[in-house]
Amino acid sequence: MTDLLSGSTFVIEQKRKLFEMRNQYRIFDEAGAEVGKVEQVNQSPLALLARLGTDLDAMLPTTLEVHDAAGQTVLLIRKPWFRLTLSVSKPDGTVLGSIAKRIRMGKARFTISDTSGSELGEVRAQNWRAKDFVITDQAGNEIAQATKKWRGLATEMFTDADTYVVNFQPYAAEPLRSLGLAAALAIDVILKQSD
Repeated sequence: MTDLLSGSTFVIEQKRKLFEMRNQYRIFDEAGAEVGKVEQVNQSPLALLARLGTDLDAMLPTTLEVHDAAGQTVLLIRKPWFRLTLSVSKPDGTVLGSIAKRIRMGKARFTISDTSGSELGEVRAQNWRAKDFVITDQAGNEIAQATKKWRGLATEMFTDADTYVVNFQPYAAEPLRSLGLAAALAIDVILKQSD
């Protein structure tokens, strides 16, 4: 895997737009250097019209490409129509796993699964507001934290632009490292776009 995924802290900042027609994010390291970006690709005209005319963003199909600082694609993240599941793969098509929102009352939770559907871990909201999340492995050990940060009154009121800080534990290994980074994007694409 590329150097992009070897860091311990990432800041994933969604680009500010008054009218958001496709998801775009920048990825920074703990020193504030831009180390990557995320671009939504292959949006169909039907999905674009649905995004323009409805509040159903979380139900629309989404394909995200995660690029390193050199512009090389390092991860592909796909969400199909009307599903609350993201599939995460390498650029060569090798599937790393999936992240699925659990339909339940209470604090938000996502299941992280491997390619066979076996549970590798989970993403668990730490509060009812779903601003702070813990990412754990199958044994319940914390491998990362994802925290939604405040971006200022104007940004919060007039845009959907969110910022997430993802802090990995030193022992976090693949594929959970890649799936943990994708989990922060899953929180935004599935949970926060409809807010």
